[in-house]
Amino acid sequence: MPHQIELVQATPADVALIATMHAESWRDTYAGLIPTEYLEQHTPAERLATWRARLVDGAEAPLEVNILRVDGQAAGFACLMPLAEPGYGIYLDNLHVRKTYHGHGYGKLLLAHWADYTARRWPGKPLFLYVLDGNTSAREFYRRLGGVESDSFDDPFPGTDIMVTIRRVTWNDVPVLVSRLQPAPR
Repeated sequence: MPHQIELVQATPADVALIATMHAESWRDTYAGLIPTEYLEQHTPAERLATWRARLVDGAEAPLEVNILRVDGQAAGFACLMPLAEPGYGIYLDNLHVRKTYHGHGYGKLLLAHWADYTARRWPGKPLFLYVLDGNTSAREFYRRLGGVESDSFDDPFPGTDIMVTIRRVTWNDVPVLVSRLQPAPR
């Protein structure tokens, strides 16, 4: 039976849900890359404060956040911050899918939504995101979709003074990315 899939615009009422998904994703994805003590003890409160600031207080605006729901259950989310770093293009700040929903194409669906939105709203502008250098599965996913990685560089992990090595991944031709993300004909 096909799943009911919907993308819903986040509201201030979704702060706790998004913060929980974000903390879960970091814990699942960054184990071994970020100290466990930080992921377990500090991330939930730090992500809650960050998302409250963003969605309630208007920090880091403008931003747009969509929650992916599968059969009514929150499966992931993505956040676009179009003016965060305009010299690089349109910034996709978060792309997270809950671990239990991995392997079903939901990450591609979220990326496809924001790529299509970017291509229509800001034609000719690149789309970019940041990825931890050690997050090899995400880096491979982005490379398969034509993302071009920058050289690695050190940056503080959000909400900490922990330095991590990251890369910027850019799609200069967003319509090509959109076409790569289209479902294969059956």
